[in-house]
Amino acid sequence: MRVAIIGIGYWGIKHVEEYIDLGHDVIICDPDEKNISICKKKFKSITIQSLESILSDKNISCVSICTPNNTHFEIAKKCLESQKHVFLEKPISTNLIDAEKLIEISTKRKLILQIGHLYRFNNSILKAKQLVDEDELGNIHSVYFSWNNFEKVFTDRGIIIDLGIHPVDIVNYIFDGSSENIKCRGWGIRQKNPEFAIISYKQIQSKNQSIFINIELSWINPIKKRELIIIGDKKSLRIQCVTQKISLIDNSSKEIKEISIIPNNTIRDELEFFINSCKYNQTIPSPYPNAVVAKNILKIILEAEIKNSDKK
Repeated sequence: MRVAIIGIGYWGIKHVEEYIDLGHDVIICDPDEKNISICKKKFKSITIQSLESILSDKNISCVSICTPNNTHFEIAKKCLESQKHVFLEKPISTNLIDAEKLIEISTKRKLILQIGHLYRFNNSILKAKQLVDEDELGNIHSVYFSWNNFEKVFTDRGIIIDLGIHPVDIVNYIFDGSSENIKCRGWGIRQKNPEFAIISYKQIQSKNQSIFINIELSWINPIKKRELIIIGDKKSLRIQCVTQKISLIDNSSKEIKEISIIPNNTIRDELEFFINSCKYNQTIPSPYPNAVVAKNILKIILEAEIKNSDKK
């Protein structure tokens, strides 16, 4: 298939690589000539087109949008109105009204709109959900995330919506249910917008069980960590979400059992799922990251931003 990638910065170039490895014909678009040059040197087979050319090209039926958060809505809207299936990196938009508009357009035009919540394709997260569903841990009462790394200063974004999407989405995927009593404290040292934050809330499962969620986010911590700890009344799970390693810990004996899983290429798997959905024009059902799922995650994140008691 002919696939266009709009925005080929740090994350967009990963899309280019995966689509090429999957055997697709790739077209790229980016206003930054430096990004274009880097991509062209690495991948000789790509074609360069403007956004307008991509929108009018009837041979391009699928696009990946990997542009800054504040551009997501306008570019996705143009692509959907040009009858393109869209893979949109998270977040779906920066507000709920725009998210709903994208849902309406894609539904009306019967187009695929998949959002880049890639941890729903991560084998360690899939295994964690399986163990929770099988009551391996007993009753779950608390969840702790460490989602940290050192980043550059951003003038156009804060960490809560940019990085908080993933851990909140993982909670939603593993436990489902609804979120209540959302609290947040976040601050920026080098920038105006928050670059570290703590989000806490209560997740109410369908069986009316309450789980305490605590999420630590940081762009100023030099120790990169993507760790999830799920604590039940019998056992606990420690998941390294990037390396996809899982430890099952007996709370009483402290015995640690390493769970064997095969790590997967989550970016490739989510993009392959997108392409197959487009190819067969199959609606994306929950729990896969369709636009409705993404809107629900955005709602929690936006409430956390509003509730940030330390915002400047």
